[in-house]
Amino acid sequence: MFSEIFLFFTNLFVKFCKVIESSFSAFSPDFVKRTVISVLEKNGIGINGDKPSDIKVKDERFYKRVFAYGALGLGEAYMDGWWECDKLDEFGSRVFASSLFRYSLSFKLYHFLSFKLLNLQTKFKATEVTEKHYNIGNDLFQAFLDPTLNYSCGYWRNASDLNQAQIDKMDLIARKLKLEPGMRVLDIGCGWGSLCKYLAEKYKVSVVGCNISTEQIKFAREHCKDLDVEIREIDYRDLNDKFDRIVSVGMFEHVGEKNYSAYFQVANRCLTDDGIFLLHTIGVNHPDQPLVDPWADKYIFPNGVLPYYRNITKYTEGLFIIEDWHNFGYDYSLTLLAWYENFEKAWPTLRAKYGDDFYRMWKYYLLMASSGFRSRRFNLWQIVFSKHGLQGGYRSER
Repeated sequence: MFSEIFLFFTNLFVKFCKVIESSFSAFSPDFVKRTVISVLEKNGIGINGDKPSDIKVKDERFYKRVFAYGALGLGEAYMDGWWECDKLDEFGSRVFASSLFRYSLSFKLYHFLSFKLLNLQTKFKATEVTEKHYNIGNDLFQAFLDPTLNYSCGYWRNASDLNQAQIDKMDLIARKLKLEPGMRVLDIGCGWGSLCKYLAEKYKVSVVGCNISTEQIKFAREHCKDLDVEIREIDYRDLNDKFDRIVSVGMFEHVGEKNYSAYFQVANRCLTDDGIFLLHTIGVNHPDQPLVDPWADKYIFPNGVLPYYRNITKYTEGLFIIEDWHNFGYDYSLTLLAWYENFEKAWPTLRAKYGDDFYRMWKYYLLMASSGFRSRRFNLWQIVFSKHGLQGGYRSER
């Protein structure tokens, strides 16, 4: 009841802020246009220029929308076809470094009140991103991911293609976990079961994968058939078994700060005293960097939150010791570009089902996300934990 009342007044106040934002229309169109062009040019982006990162404005309303709504307006204007760019990833790399990539007053307020005071990643709310993103169709993901269906950053240290990068990522995880045959492994947020299958097949371990996406669970169970793998439809908060090793890849971004304590407590209670826990997650650089992008929050990952490193050290204090912290964020830029190339090749077979509006949204998502990692605004962390410090020390793997 309290949360419903709180959200009512929050939304009411956000509407008030939007009225304030709409007052931007009081500025003359020339002033708005000059301001947006000036910001773009300061970051090496021209209007109707010849450079690959220059943009071609198709609708003059573009300037007002970006002026008023910043990052959200920029993305929505692209989805509506108001501007084009030959190299969206190069454009994005420049935008991420500019003041153009700012957040509207209403979004900042909504983010502060909602994410800081409310829990938007409860068991019930967790299904929202599942339905909006992960259950949209396995055919889409099969079209642009690698054959192993890894929907997380690949490891490109020695790889020359996406498939090898994902295999190398899974092997890197296995080496960091120091697996031995017969060990019991938990995969929190197992996706389509790719890592479960790889670990069970190559390292002869027993794997339990947990997930709440019905589409992914159905696929993972078939994918791991006849292996020592169990795929459970269960929220991570309900896990109680004991495991020698725990791994969680690309799931922590959906946990939210209100649940960080519960998440790490679950990992602690499910891990044996001499076990190893590996967390693979996107992270941000600075505490004042917004942890939520308004466009991605609205269209791609509802209620997703990226952690800052202090979030991790704060909520693992007293539960875990950090044995190793590996940052290879630039590799995610390469992974996303490879996904985009696959998506483009497969689009003729997907178009009838998903439509042109979806194409522009998905293209913007993949290429702008790649830009975020390319500009180093975002990181990719693999963090290795133990409960008490491993006897004999931990030898890092790369």
